[in-house]
Amino acid sequence: MSLSRFKSAAAAVLVTLGLASQAVAADPAKIGFVYIGPTGDHGWTYAHDQGRKAVEAKFGDKVKTTFVENVPETADAERVFRDLAQQGYKMIFATSFGYMNQQLKVAKAFPNTKFMHATGYKSAPNLGLYDVRTYEGAYMLGVVAGKMS
Repeated sequence: MSLSRFKSAAAAVLVTLGLASQAVAADPAKIGFVYIGPTGDHGWTYAHDQGRKAVEAKFGDKVKTTFVENVPETADAERVFRDLAQQGYKMIFATSFGYMNQQLKVAKAFPNTKFMHATGYKSAPNLGLYDVRTYEGAYMLGVVAGKMS
């Protein structure tokens, strides 16, 4: 996922939460991120963390973000999602496909929390999805392969 696409998705979600039009001082919106790897991996997790930092920079004291890194795609992920929701995080991003079922289970238990899942296909009233446009790269690979044959 490109940083600009993540920033756009995050901004749209924050507008949905009403942060972009918030005129009076209030408690900051709490947004959590759950990462499959370390933030310094210079890959998928790094890009998500750059998006998290961009949200902080754009919305300043209107948001408070946190992240949990190196979370395995096991029942431990469910514990992390549940813990963030219990701490009052009103939006929680699950940044790995393997978190889908755990996040769906926790979303059902916390209907007033918005959950976003990367690359999944299951959704719920409070569980949305986001993904990269893999078809763009696949198309170009097809063009290159065709030219080489």
